[in-house]
Amino acid sequence: MTDIELDYHATFDQVYQAVEPDGIGLLPLENQLDGFVLATLQRLQVADVTEIGEVTVPVNFGLAGRVTQLTDIKRIFAQFKTEGQCQKLLSQLPNAQIITTSSNMISVEKLQSGEPGDAAIIPQSQMAVQEFPFKLDNVADQDDNATRFIIFKKKPAPLVLPVTSTVGATQRTYKYPLFITPPTEEPGVLYQILSYLAQSKLNLVTIMSLPTRQQIGIYAFYIEISITADQQASLFDTLNEMNQHYQIHPLGFYAV
Repeated sequence: MTDIELDYHATFDQVYQAVEPDGIGLLPLENQLDGFVLATLQRLQVADVTEIGEVTVPVNFGLAGRVTQLTDIKRIFAQFKTEGQCQKLLSQLPNAQIITTSSNMISVEKLQSGEPGDAAIIPQSQMAVQEFPFKLDNVADQDDNATRFIIFKKKPAPLVLPVTSTVGATQRTYKYPLFITPPTEEPGVLYQILSYLAQSKLNLVTIMSLPTRQQIGIYAFYIEISITADQQASLFDTLNEMNQHYQIHPLGFYAV
């Protein structure tokens, strides 16, 4: 079995930039409690990547602080998505200043170099290895919290039917994520886009809109399509037809 070297980076952009041509990267895409990760979608919107899979990871958080009790907390460090997953805890600290960080490990670092009255929401896995006077385990709003990560390579995804294995293919489900950008804003444009998928009986499982940043009112649509093995040809026929009218930015094709 090939050894895998893990290389941690503090921000989403640093993760993308660090991926070598023959390497793979992981980015968080969707959290069960707080929804899609905008920073990842913004990166995917403009990046040449090929997603090769996804993995859903259980996540939980603990609270650590340079205090002796909860009410002594004056400042609390929390990653921008973590904050949305721990609202019940934060509602108990109405007078504490929330300082948003770009990653959970940066929250740990901020607390390590902090001062009395500081606290941080950190990964539950860090609670056993960090030494702070105050600790509170499992502070996420739900115990069954999970985050979906994408696994990607740093190369453009083609808009063609990939060569896939036929072993067990009839039992497999595939996912195809992509961005679709209409050239102009007009009434019914989203209906027109979705009608292509409906007419081809392709299952839409996700849709999100993001601004193109080129003009107010023009949005790109992040879409995930789920298909069976026998729908592969229909999928790519439909997408190539749509590509004549819209800008298609494919992101990969993988079994789930």
